[in-house]
Amino acid sequence: MVRRRKIDQVSEIGRDMLTRIDPHGKRYESKAVQVWPEVAGEEILKHTKGFAMREGELIVFVDSPAWANELTLMAEHLKKDINTRIGEGSVRAIRFNVSKQVKEARRWEVMKEEHEAFYAKDQTEPVALSPSELEQAQYIAGAIEDPELREQALKVMVKDLEWKKGVRHTKKA
Repeated sequence: MVRRRKIDQVSEIGRDMLTRIDPHGKRYESKAVQVWPEVAGEEILKHTKGFAMREGELIVFVDSPAWANELTLMAEHLKKDINTRIGEGSVRAIRFNVSKQVKEARRWEVMKEEHEAFYAKDQTEPVALSPSELEQAQYIAGAIEDPELREQALKVMVKDLEWKKGVRHTKKA
């Protein structure tokens, strides 16, 4: 007696296995967190950090009450966009919580940006000194007795004066 076996499609087997492994659809919750950067955009991402999913509610931590209020007004649109992208209605609501840690992280990011901007390479082109200006610099450096030190001081002084002259030239233009 030959027993006939039902032939299953691989897609059916995979779907059945996922249903058994994840009966409550939790995998969609992680997808919601993954698509948040695409949905939120660059400016919102600067003010949001960290996420949690609890029973269909996406919790997003923000750096200030103002951003929490603004994003709460946009929550319905963001929720629809997330659910469209993950193909499942697993995000029922989005809640925005103000977090001191996120606020502190944002403060450090702003400080870092300001620091990098302050110490960014200067775009000012130096302007060469005239012969009389170079002669004056040599006269001032002549007061230094040590010849090596005098030479180094003259180089630094000339570079500084050329840069300052370039700044003045740029401001005039």
